[in-house]
Amino acid sequence: MGAELRGDTLGRVARRDKQIAVPVRPVLRKGVRLRRSGDAVILDGAEKRQAFTGRFAREGLGRLAAACDGTATHAELAAALGLDEAAVYKSLALLWASGALEEGDREGPDPAVPPELACLLSRLGGSTGVNPSWTDAAARLGRAAVAVVGDRALAEAAAACLDGVCEVARDTGRPSDADGALVVFFETRNSRPELAALRDRCRTEGRALLRVRADGASMTLGPYVDPAFTPCLECGVSGEEAPTDDPPPHSTGLIAGLAAHHVLALLSRAVRTHLPLDSGTVDLSTLATRYRPSAVRPGCPTCSFSEGPVAPAPTAGALYEAAVALPPRAFLDTMGHLAHFQSSNVELQWRFRTWPGRPRVELPEADVARLAGAPSGEEGRTGLGRPELALLLAIAFGIRERTDGWVQRWTAAGGNISSATAYLISRDEDVLPAGGYAYREKDHTLARVADGGPPGGLRGKAPVALVVTADLAKMAAKYGTFGFRLALGNAGCALSSARTVADRLGLAVSLAPDWDDGLLSGYLGLTPSEEPVAAVMEVG
Repeated sequence: MGAELRGDTLGRVARRDKQIAVPVRPVLRKGVRLRRSGDAVILDGAEKRQAFTGRFAREGLGRLAAACDGTATHAELAAALGLDEAAVYKSLALLWASGALEEGDREGPDPAVPPELACLLSRLGGSTGVNPSWTDAAARLGRAAVAVVGDRALAEAAAACLDGVCEVARDTGRPSDADGALVVFFETRNSRPELAALRDRCRTEGRALLRVRADGASMTLGPYVDPAFTPCLECGVSGEEAPTDDPPPHSTGLIAGLAAHHVLALLSRAVRTHLPLDSGTVDLSTLATRYRPSAVRPGCPTCSFSEGPVAPAPTAGALYEAAVALPPRAFLDTMGHLAHFQSSNVELQWRFRTWPGRPRVELPEADVARLAGAPSGEEGRTGLGRPELALLLAIAFGIRERTDGWVQRWTAAGGNISSATAYLISRDEDVLPAGGYAYREKDHTLARVADGGPPGGLRGKAPVALVVTADLAKMAAKYGTFGFRLALGNAGCALSSARTVADRLGLAVSLAPDWDDGLLSGYLGLTPSEEPVAAVMEVG
C-alpha cells in the first residue's frame, strides 16, 4: 500500500524523532472505534478509515485500545495486559499516527464547548498532529477573536456559524479591538469599496486579514494576509477581476459555512486547511476547487525588496517558490512528517537506476583516507585518474549502508533518497575511453551510455566533464511538485561535495556557467522533462 505505516518502523524512530508525539497517558479519540473485520482490525471515525493487519493487531490491538482511558502510562498498560512494554510503545505510536489516540488525563476541567465541537476537534485532531488533545484545540479557539465584516448578509451568516466557537465581533465599521483578532472580510460587488481602507488599517495595526470574495459563480477563500510573513493583499489578488455580479441568495449558507470551516481550522490547528499560504476558489455549482499561492510582485512598494516599476503579476519562479513554500512553524502540519516513514517512501532509499544492457566499467574502491589532512594546495596538484574519479563520485553521489539497515549517503540528500545522478563525459583515453557514462551508486560502477567522443559543442580542455542531473520522477513520487526544489538542492549538495573532494586531491575544477541542454540530453540519452541537467563541472 502506498500509505502503509509499519509499527516496527514507527516504534524505532519515535524515540528519537520529536515530531512523533506518542501520548504519555493515551485515550481513544472521541467518535472513533476499532472493530474486527476478517483478518484485519478497522479504524472507523478518524480522518481516514484504516486497516491494521498482523497477528498482534488481531489478538492484542483491540484490548490495548480499550485499556487506553487517559490515566494509564505505557508501563501500566503493559503490566495490566501482560504485554511487553516495547510492543505497547510501538503499537501506541502506530495508533497515534493513525489518528486513533490523543493525550488524556489533562489538568483541570474540560473546556466548556458543545459536545459536537468537542467530538469534531477530537476525531479530526489527528489530521495535523499539532494538538496533543482536543482540549488544546478548544483552548486555542477560546483565546481567539474574529471580526467578520464586509458584505452584511455573508458576514452575519458566518458570525452565526462561529458563535459558540470563538469570540466574534460583528462591527462592520472596524475590526475587533481584541489583541491579535483575525479580520475576515467578505468581498462582493457592493462591499468591495470598503476593502482598501480596511486593508490599510490592518496593515498599520499588524492584524491578520482573510479576504473572502464571492460573485455569481464562485467564491475565493483567500488570500490570508499577515504583515509578518505573507505578501500584501495587492500582490495576493493580482490578476483578479472585480466581481461583476452578486452571489445568489441560496449560496449564502454555503459561502459562510466554507469560510467558517477554514477559520476554525486556521485557529484551532485541528483540521486541515489550505490557509494561510494559498487561496482556494470554489465553483458554487460543482464545488470544484483550484488553488493559487500568494507571491510578491517585483517592485511592490509594500512587500518587495526590488526597486523600479511594479510588475503586473509575480514571476513564474516566485509563484512556484510560493506554491511549495513551508509555512511558519505556527502553521506547520507536523502530521505530514509521517510521510517519511510510509513504506513506499522508505523503499525509495533503496531504489537505484541500473541502465540495464549498457556495458559496465569497473571503478577502484574509494580510498577515503586520502581526504584526511590538509588540502593538497597548488604545489600538490595531480592529474586525474580512475582512483581520483572513483573517490569523487563515491563521496558526492555514492552510498554507504549502516549496520542498522538505514541507508546513509556521504552527502546530504532530501529524504535520504537522493535524486542527483552523475554522468561523465570523458575526453581523455588515459582516464576513460572517450564517451558518456552514468554512475551506478549501488555497486560503484559506471554504465557506458554513449559511444565515441562528444560532439563539437561538448568538447573542452578538461579530461572529464561531470554532468549532474535531477531525477524528478523519484522525488515527485514522495514530494509532488516540491520535489523539483529538493532535486535541485540535492544536485547542489552533490556538486559542493565533488568540489571539496577535488580541492583535497589537488584537482583543477571549473563550473560551467551555461550549457546546451538539448546537446547534453541528446548525447547522454536524457529526457529533459523528467531528468533536467542541474549543473556541469569540468574536472582535471
